[in-house]
Amino acid sequence: MLNTADVTRQFLQSIIGIIGRKTSEEYAAVTIRNLIKKLQPAYPFLQDIEIKNTRSLELESNVVVRDSLNTIHPKEVGMALKELEKIIMKTMGKNAGYFFIRETQEKIGIDYDTILVKTMDVDLTLMQSTYIVEKKSIPLLHIEKSDVMRRFLKALMEALEKQTSKTFAIGLTAQRVEALRQQYKFLEYVSVNDIRYNLGSEEVAVQPEINNVDPLELGKAIGSILYDTDTVLTDLGRNSVADDLKTHLTLEYLAKLKEIGVTINAHGLGYNAIFKQVIKALIDILSTTSTENYAIFTVNSLLRKIDSTYEFLKYVKVDSAIGQGELYHVTITDNIDSINETDARRAIQQLLETIMESLEEKLRKEFIQKFKNSLEKKYLLKIQEMGVNFHMIELRQEMLNQT
Repeated sequence: MLNTADVTRQFLQSIIGIIGRKTSEEYAAVTIRNLIKKLQPAYPFLQDIEIKNTRSLELESNVVVRDSLNTIHPKEVGMALKELEKIIMKTMGKNAGYFFIRETQEKIGIDYDTILVKTMDVDLTLMQSTYIVEKKSIPLLHIEKSDVMRRFLKALMEALEKQTSKTFAIGLTAQRVEALRQQYKFLEYVSVNDIRYNLGSEEVAVQPEINNVDPLELGKAIGSILYDTDTVLTDLGRNSVADDLKTHLTLEYLAKLKEIGVTINAHGLGYNAIFKQVIKALIDILSTTSTENYAIFTVNSLLRKIDSTYEFLKYVKVDSAIGQGELYHVTITDNIDSINETDARRAIQQLLETIMESLEEKLRKEFIQKFKNSLEKKYLLKIQEMGVNFHMIELRQEMLNQT
């Protein structure tokens, strides 16, 4: 398995290669060596990195990273790598910085990039987007408030549909708008329609009168719709729409939303939300080899198997979807957020191990990787911060298989 030293070595080797292609390998090595020295006062562990002189090398790498770097928290090392990347970008031309990030991501390879994102919190894709927003001059004045509301609601439904269904997405969005009309009277100028049945209607209709509304009040209404939607999804054991919503909105609209006070972020990560995401991931994985209802039955059965050890799991259960267009529902008592981290970590590990033991050998080998891939990045990082050791779970399972 790749560790922090491996990924750091590949990262540095990649950027030296990119810079060296436009200048020379020797120039690139000297440049990165000098930048690392400048960063050492803030990040002393960078002393574990040595950039060798390329003239004295033949086939070996000119980047040496000592194993002692693995004793440093991966996110701390990630902060140093992000700082290094930003310094390099600042020295480049108007658009060169953007392409430098993209080249870094392409050259480093998907396996290393995955570790960078999930373990070291170095998201090169996010850095690209941030770079564009900071550099681009965005003409915001011609975007009307009615345009912002219409585009936000359409993007919200697209993000909802991705993890639910079109019927659910339209229904929930219409419901949230309707529920907030008493608090925000101007929402009477907004309607959400199912154009599959209401022929001739717009999916999201926003009357021009909304352009007279105070922009900050409009921002509060949009923020409330987003918050209520995320709350419903979390209660159902689904993911926040925040990340998908950003991909469905252009930079202009994201900037306009920020201007009226709307920040698109997922909500906090209490144990209630974490356990719902763990259960959702388990159901998603099990559903690939059976039906969703059977996956729900299996998860419920295994929860009952271990709830004598972890009392709070007695109040965790999954209810199947009742009708078409509805979703299964994960029920968790509110006081689960008051449990200690040790119990939460052990319960998650026990649940994963119990699930693995119930699977066929081939599925067991792929299970942990599939589980990590199914989790949204922030939940995966949080679970790892809690001390859930996926590698040890896999090793324990291998030992059981051998016996």
